[in-house]
Amino acid sequence: AAQMSVQWNARLQAVELPKSMVNALVLDWLVNQGHHDAAAAFVRESGTPAGDLDGIAERMSIRQAVEAGRMQAALEALEALHPALLSVDPPNGGSDLQLLFALQQQHFIELVRAGDVAAALTHAQHKLAPLAEAQPALVEPLELTMMLLASADGADSPSAHLLHPSQRRRTATALNAAILRAQSRAEEPMLPAMLRELQRAQVELRERHGVSFPQVDDLREAVPRLPSTSREAASPSRG
Repeated sequence: AAQMSVQWNARLQAVELPKSMVNALVLDWLVNQGHHDAAAAFVRESGTPAGDLDGIAERMSIRQAVEAGRMQAALEALEALHPALLSVDPPNGGSDLQLLFALQQQHFIELVRAGDVAAALTHAQHKLAPLAEAQPALVEPLELTMMLLASADGADSPSAHLLHPSQRRRTATALNAAILRAQSRAEEPMLPAMLRELQRAQVELRERHGVSFPQVDDLREAVPRLPSTSREAASPSRG
């Protein structure tokens, strides 16, 4: 077993990844996660082609506005930068309407949180109701959202969970993904997707083909080791 691990590690060490590939993975992660200054510095130092980095600051500014509950500012910035995302007649119909509903829903939630019931009702009538009419699947979420008006500030309503900060984060995450798509970028960094594929391949080899080999179980440590059962089977019994 020890010899197998040594051989496996030697084979891994023999694999040479082009530096440009590694740099591209690093830059992809920095851009996706919104680290504008770090991405710009990395581009300068590594010479990695980057495209438009200005979009990072714009995207993160909108995301941060949503997470802070400043929906009017977020929607105005989005209208200026990516007006198609706010279109009620988008080319891809359903999924974009769901995003638009989520944004207008969040605006409604913030009006309720501020205690402006009259403005919330007007917003629901002019922004949310037409979306539910256009897509019946949004009727139930609309009804759930309107339940926030069951109490003065929504805190005692059946939909009080919509007032939790996690709701803001969910909306911000969905919008962030949509902006990335609009910028012709992937919704998530390449590296996590590659790590999931590594895990899938390990499971395939182990469970479907019965292959015993050093595996990476801790992705943070990223050190290949033989499964514990294999090590125990290979160790001589004591007693």
